Amino acid sequence: MNKKLIITGIALAVGALHFVTGEDYRGPFPVFVNGYLINMLLPMTLFLLMSLFQNKVIRSTAFRACTIFGFGCLVEASQYFGYPIFGNTFDPFDILAYAGGILLGILLDLAIFPRLIPHWAEQ
Repeated sequence: MNKKLIITGIALAVGALHFVTGEDYRGPFPVFVNGYLINMLLPMTLFLLMSLFQNKVIRSTAFRACTIFGFGCLVEASQYFGYPIFGNTFDPFDILAYAGGILLGILLDLAIFPRLIPHWAEQ
């Protein structure tokens, strides 16, 4: 399997999930799904998408993790100070969700996918 196809499939699935759940989700675990699931999946997806860049700096794990986490913290800080960006409710647990999503992306990219897909890191 091709790395670009897998990451594109993940990104499309996360996007579709965002539209399926929406703000009025009433299924299992509604508090988690409405409040934190997308805040975990979006950073994970961004982390994986950034691995497709040809630039070595952008592709580095540390750069991707710090950039995405920093942007998430900026979003939350702006909400805290009354300047809504991508939402208007400050929640410190969102920062933990961003970190969890990035950790999940790192786990997928460095530990799981290389074991399942031959030559993952070289693509």
